[in-house]
Amino acid sequence: MDHKMRWPKIGPRVHVEWLDPAIYSMCELSEAVPCEYWTEGTIVKKKKDYVVLATSQYKDGSGDFTALPKGMITKIEVIT
Repeated sequence: MDHKMRWPKIGPRVHVEWLDPAIYSMCELSEAVPCEYWTEGTIVKKKKDYVVLATSQYKDGSGDFTALPKGMITKIEVIT
């Protein structure tokens, strides 16, 4: 993903596809690839190198969050 692209503002619900590092042992080299994941949530924080999604959140601000380095993100779409 182009890190200079326009990222959605804080607030919208998004679908994010991203690559997760993986460890492979006793396998063929061709099998060693990052794992493909997706997460959906609301953008609650944006920094230069990462974004934070809330997948659930209490009214007091606590909740479940996923912090994703922008370099791991392969696709991000606003859910309408």
